[in-house]
Amino acid sequence: MHTCELRAIFSLLLDCTMDVILVVFSVLALIFGVYWYFIHVPDYYGYITKCGEDLKKYLSPDELLLLSKQDHEDIWILDVREEENFLLGHIPGAKNFPHDKVDQWYSEIPKNKKLILYCDLSLKTQNVIVFLEEKGYDHMLNWGKYKRWKFDEVVEETIII
Repeated sequence: MHTCELRAIFSLLLDCTMDVILVVFSVLALIFGVYWYFIHVPDYYGYITKCGEDLKKYLSPDELLLLSKQDHEDIWILDVREEENFLLGHIPGAKNFPHDKVDQWYSEIPKNKKLILYCDLSLKTQNVIVFLEEKGYDHMLNWGKYKRWKFDEVVEETIII
């Protein structure tokens, strides 16, 4: 074999190897991204603010169900999901205050209320809690994800497919 042929073969092998390396790294980056976004997301379920210790008993879906059946003006259950999700089903007695508009609605909540907040991701709920803490609210519980609710939900709107 001539030197030119060897260089051509080596160049071809190098190109193929680089393509394989790029594909492997792309797949690894995709797997890491999926892991980070869907699996690694921290779960703030059960987080309480400095005066929220008495709300911790409502972490149990059974206890929250009992609360939702009672007249409880001092405790508000806040669903911080988007309005569309709220209308399709929510915990009885919950009020909808979407997380992405927290700066618009927070002043509607009296600071003396105890708040139990939930969402589809406990991280969104935690962001709302941090915002409210900065505004002076201190009786809050991050109930976690809505999918923990295993009882009948209130449906205000349905989608027909």
